[in-house]
Amino acid sequence: MTTATAPATSSARAALQTARPLITIGATWAVRKGAMRGYEARTGKPAPVVYNREASMLSKVLWAAAMAGTIALIEVILWQIFDSEDD
Repeated sequence: MTTATAPATSSARAALQTARPLITIGATWAVRKGAMRGYEARTGKPAPVVYNREASMLSKVLWAAAMAGTIALIEVILWQIFDSEDD
């Protein structure tokens, strides 16, 4: 009877796998802050986030949709990069 063993992973790879969510959160935070600053620099008004009482409902919904799409894209890209090193 044979037994299958999992391939050995280095401690650096294990640490990277543990840090993946934190790296994703950090990248998301940085891009979100950059987008908010960029919006303000371009328009002269604060970004239409939920707590901005001066922004219209439509602009808040569009901003939220853009941020959701951007965050999803960041997550996909980062996880694709991390998984490509596993090969």
